[in-house]
Amino acid sequence: MQLDFKLLKTLRALAQTGSLQGAASRLFVTQSALSHQLKDIEQQLGEPLFVRKSQPLQFSWQGQLLLQLADEVLPKVEAVQQQLRQQPGLPAQLRLTVECHACFHWLLPAVKAFRLQYPQVNLSLDTEIEHHAIEAMLAGELDLVLTTDARLPRQVCYQPLFELELLAYLAPEHPLAAKPWLTPADLQNARLLSYPIPPERQDLFRYFLKDLEFRGERRQVAQASQMLQLVAAGEGIAVLPLWLAEPFLSQGLIVTRPLGPQGLKRTMYLASRRGDNHSAVQALYQLLQLHAPVQAS
Repeated sequence: MQLDFKLLKTLRALAQTGSLQGAASRLFVTQSALSHQLKDIEQQLGEPLFVRKSQPLQFSWQGQLLLQLADEVLPKVEAVQQQLRQQPGLPAQLRLTVECHACFHWLLPAVKAFRLQYPQVNLSLDTEIEHHAIEAMLAGELDLVLTTDARLPRQVCYQPLFELELLAYLAPEHPLAAKPWLTPADLQNARLLSYPIPPERQDLFRYFLKDLEFRGERRQVAQASQMLQLVAAGEGIAVLPLWLAEPFLSQGLIVTRPLGPQGLKRTMYLASRRGDNHSAVQALYQLLQLHAPVQAS
């Protein structure tokens, strides 16, 4: 008899589905065509491959021998086929992290879309390296970073994604809520709720309060949802992008105010090492643009 991959795939489908009908559906052939194929093989063997109408499906020793061969050979063949389909120059893995806690709201759909488009590239989201991620990328611990802090430009390529505006989040009854926009002096002695990031790495302190000595209180909060609940309860002021505000804004639980008459605006970048701008990075960049938050300024 002559063995081929088609027979091995048929036997594996039979073992996985437990019936001729299920195997035919998985292989996209008619049940009669599949039955005819198996009868031809059994005629060559002079023995049945499995017991008809058995529940669960029982293979003869000949069928079991061929099924064992299928389990050994087919995964190797499929692995080689996958490698042959890979585009030249694509990395096996991309490690991505975010220097902005508030990004996860819109990032995950883009990550999912990339994994569907490039299944041969293992895109992993590293949530451990959040601070000094650019330095970690240059040290080889990461491949890509989402950040608003474009530093070390000689070694890092920064591709702009969108402009975001950071707003002050306040309870509606907060005294500063009556103002159309806030000044640095308004926040100099305030109780601020922020992520557990050093002040020197936060845009609020680096750009808005840079000329003042902050004399207020900093309360570190790890989760955005908890931070918004504390704001609504009048426990402090948070500075965050607008896209986190719903449904608190629609329910009237919080209000937002610009930081300064022109607002505090920052550009979100996708950062990569110079020379690593291959097609997979560009595909991810386009998907990040597509899934960028509605609030861009």
